[in-house]
Amino acid sequence: MCAVPLAACMFCFAPSFAQLQDRDIHNVQCFVGDNELSDPIMEFRGKEHVTLWFDDFNETRGYLHYALVHCDADWNEDGLFFSDYMDGFVENPLRDYALSFQTQTNYIYYRLQIPNEDVQLKASGNYLIKIYERDPGKPVLTQRFSVYEKAVTIKLNTRGPVLTGESCLQQLEFSVRHPALSVRDAYRELKVRVVQNGIALPGVENPSPSFIEQHEASYTLATKNWYPGGNEYRIFDIRTLDFGAQGVRQVRYDELGVPYALLNVDAPREHKPYTFINDLNGKYRVGANRRTNRHTESEYVMAGFTLYSEEFQHAGVFVFGQLSNFALRPEFAMTYNVDAGAYELNVPLKQAYYNYRYVLVPHDKLPDWNAIEGCFAETENYYTVLVYYRSFRDRYDRLVGIHTVNTL
Repeated sequence: MCAVPLAACMFCFAPSFAQLQDRDIHNVQCFVGDNELSDPIMEFRGKEHVTLWFDDFNETRGYLHYALVHCDADWNEDGLFFSDYMDGFVENPLRDYALSFQTQTNYIYYRLQIPNEDVQLKASGNYLIKIYERDPGKPVLTQRFSVYEKAVTIKLNTRGPVLTGESCLQQLEFSVRHPALSVRDAYRELKVRVVQNGIALPGVENPSPSFIEQHEASYTLATKNWYPGGNEYRIFDIRTLDFGAQGVRQVRYDELGVPYALLNVDAPREHKPYTFINDLNGKYRVGANRRTNRHTESEYVMAGFTLYSEEFQHAGVFVFGQLSNFALRPEFAMTYNVDAGAYELNVPLKQAYYNYRYVLVPHDKLPDWNAIEGCFAETENYYTVLVYYRSFRDRYDRLVGIHTVNTL
């Protein structure tokens, strides 16, 4: 057995990150409009909305409520008054919920859309949704989302490696035109954040401008614009429980009728050649065959992961993806089975089409994304550049523009 220190489980990644303070909360997804594979970044005063949904295994819990908090570019609460960034009520009940129907595991499905009749936003930037029962200071769930303006123009493209020995890195080149803003010091007033597939990799510093001209900041020659390509995500499909679908070798049931899905046995890929996989960049799509309502009729399946590998010394192995809320959560830490010569994990997951990967986490160090999965410049990724602006007169970071590009 490999004991993983608590510090290794505290990494979180913007802007899709959801923090679960209660282990009864599952299946947290947040997105824009009707596209559940999108990142939760919506246009300020646009026609779309952010949707958050999740399941709660605690059927005896009281009514849940929510509150919104404005944050700076680094997701710290910025201390704005409620009236500065919102119209409506400070605290609101979650009214949209339904009980699961004819499932082995009982749960309550919740759904929230913002803006709504109780809440209208008055400022761009980063927001936290706090879901709680009685005390906003003790949430069961916090979810991030962002709201952007169209105040700058971002030109963005990707390039493959051009440096000898850097064959797995992908380079971004971009510029930010800002004639509508009164930028006096681009180094201090503009903050640029780059996320890959909706997450910000730890240890990668935020870029600074390479050149500054009138109304434009260029980020073209900075070495900080290099990002590891990683590898495509692995896939398994538990939308059907009649047989083992993609990535599933066996489906069985215990004496109580709870379904178990034994996933294909995996092996490290760091020394294998690159192979394209048409993945969802780490996300998943909920669904259950022959069920009318996928949100309330999908089963929770005990998914069994197996990674054949020698035991890593002074490190833990985690299953990672949207299924873990893009965080290194203790529930997704694998245990090493000496007799089997493999890392193993059993975790309940709602029926869905899933992406996942394995992450090595050395004790007291940053995660090593490539040690198990490998790293390739050819990997398909999408990058989003977010530009924040705070003048010397402003009290908060405005998100003044975003742009997304795919490496394909």
